[in-house]
Amino acid sequence: MKTYFRLLKYARPYLGFLVLGFVCSSILSSTNVAVIPVVGKLSEAIGKGSFSQLNLFVAAAVGLYFLKGIFSFGQIYFISHINQNIIRDLRVQVFEHLQNLSLDYYSKTRTGDIITIIMNDINVMQNIIVSSFTSIVPNFLTIVGVGGYLFYLNWHLALVAVLMLPVITFISTRFGRQMEEIATATQEKVSDIASVVHEVVTGAKVVKSFTMEKEEIMKFSIASNFAREIALKATAINAIQGPLFNFIQAVAAVVIVWVGGFEIVSGRIKPSDLIAFFTGVIMLGDPIGSLSGMNVTIQIALVSAKRVFSVLDTLPTIKDSPGAIDVAKIDGAVEFGNVDFRYEGNDNLVLKNINVSCRAGEVIAIVGHSGAGKSTFVSLIPRFYDPVKGEIFLDGRNLKEYKVRSFRKHIAIVPQETLLFSGTIRDNIAYGKMDATDQEMENVAKMANAHDFIMSFQNKYKTIIGEKGVRLSGGERQRVAIARAFLRDPRILILDEATSSLDSESEHLVQNALEKLMKGRTTFVIAHRLSTVRFADRIIVLEKGSVVEEGRYDELIRKAGVYKKLHDMQLGKFAETLPNVFGFIEMNAMNINYGGKSKIGGWVISDDNSHVSHVRIFADNEKAGEGAVDLERPDVNKVHPNFINSLRCGFKFDFNAGSNPAQTYRIEFEDEKGRKIMEKHFALKEFNKVPIVSI
Repeated sequence: MKTYFRLLKYARPYLGFLVLGFVCSSILSSTNVAVIPVVGKLSEAIGKGSFSQLNLFVAAAVGLYFLKGIFSFGQIYFISHINQNIIRDLRVQVFEHLQNLSLDYYSKTRTGDIITIIMNDINVMQNIIVSSFTSIVPNFLTIVGVGGYLFYLNWHLALVAVLMLPVITFISTRFGRQMEEIATATQEKVSDIASVVHEVVTGAKVVKSFTMEKEEIMKFSIASNFAREIALKATAINAIQGPLFNFIQAVAAVVIVWVGGFEIVSGRIKPSDLIAFFTGVIMLGDPIGSLSGMNVTIQIALVSAKRVFSVLDTLPTIKDSPGAIDVAKIDGAVEFGNVDFRYEGNDNLVLKNINVSCRAGEVIAIVGHSGAGKSTFVSLIPRFYDPVKGEIFLDGRNLKEYKVRSFRKHIAIVPQETLLFSGTIRDNIAYGKMDATDQEMENVAKMANAHDFIMSFQNKYKTIIGEKGVRLSGGERQRVAIARAFLRDPRILILDEATSSLDSESEHLVQNALEKLMKGRTTFVIAHRLSTVRFADRIIVLEKGSVVEEGRYDELIRKAGVYKKLHDMQLGKFAETLPNVFGFIEMNAMNINYGGKSKIGGWVISDDNSHVSHVRIFADNEKAGEGAVDLERPDVNKVHPNFINSLRCGFKFDFNAGSNPAQTYRIEFEDEKGRKIMEKHFALKEFNKVPIVSI
């Protein structure tokens, strides 16, 4: 009953319609009671042979049924109005509450359960509201009114009729308990079916690529069979309940006729009274049977109501602290202080004693083996989760001192698997800033290298991209996501393997866009391809949830610790052949002319972040020549997999080999700031064998 009354509270805003519905129900019940004496008077008129009285009471009966129709319409209309409004309010409230729940709720709740609760359970709940006022109220009033009138006519016969009520109540209660159990199982199986459908639809490409259609059909069939078995049990209960109630009513009617016959023979009542009484008994049959059946319906609806209210009763684990403040502007300095973290239901710490301080505007790379805690680390920054120990600070203040929505507005995330919403490209770029102008859209799309491909579509920015952006390529989806981040203009940027799943050309465009996006922002980069984090201000190395190393690329390489092992493991023989180098070189144009001009040409493979711009050659440690490089993409079919997503830096220039052959040569490569980023030593006898690897 607690659940029932909780649901009825949602009718308060519609009290006027509730009153009108109740008035209609009351009048409807009154017309049912009024039919009994009219039938009795009709019987008397027929017995007397009075045409005038016969006409009068026939007209009265017609009038009563006309009124009954009018107030039945009013009752259904007003109650349905309340019902639909309550269902809408509930659905919106549940959806709004889901938006406020923390991520841990979604990690432990199946998508199928959530969809079933919003779409199915809330629909089933309306049976409580409809039944209350279109069945329970008028039927209860009819039973009270008709029952009272029957006692008025003949209390002896009325007692016989009342004897069937305890039997019906017992049976109805027994069946109701069984139906509650069945309803709970039914809703669970409906959730199972919804989960299977969701997984198969969202994973359709995987299902087809592994030719698992038959297995998924089998899985769906099994779930459907379970649901069918449970539904058949419910059908069996309903099938037994109806005939059983009818049998009880028939027995009661026969007993009443039998007892009433004795009463007529003994002269204690008139035949017309028995007819009127029997009419009342017949009129009791429908409301009693209806109420008995409604008990089953309500039990099913109450199970759904409990599931819905279980969502509403779930409190978010991440919420604003008392006294939390709004923040209009942040610098972006982030600090972890003695942070430990574990996921709910897991005794093992995912992060242990993390102490990291990041200055505003720094680019921080997070690297480590799979499962080291990288994604968990960055998930704590927007406060998707709270640490179990320690504190996280933003600009010197504990994150909990800020309102969650307030500081999250200054953070943008570009994940590995970009999620776009069904709708247009414009809708997705504007997500988070729906009032953005067309000019703003175009500007951020250009910065994200997305404008050109968008303009190639017939409908341009109004192009419908389908669910999850299925009509765009991976690189196009990622660039739309980057444009979305540009539009948000965040102070803190989180890149979670944003380019790892892209082809060479797409990665080049995306990486270029990310470099623009990172400028002037505190950036956290998760990367498995270590060459892409070479120029991070700092690299944090995680291992089994702990920070084991921290520093710049060259510092960690010289340290020869965990990062160096990861680096060498990933780059393989190239890392061994070229220590502290991120690519490899090949000479393809060499002409040594002692005493005159010599020529050298070739190229070097580097990652997109390196920006090799200048090459110098030294002979016996004396500078002999230098030249600029030209950037181009290498042939991805000829490059080692570790360097597919790279730049080909070509060079060709003259140098002075001197009058005497040099014994050693050294080639140095510099970035646009003049920093040496790579070098190669070789002896004179090796000059024509400089290609470390031939492609």
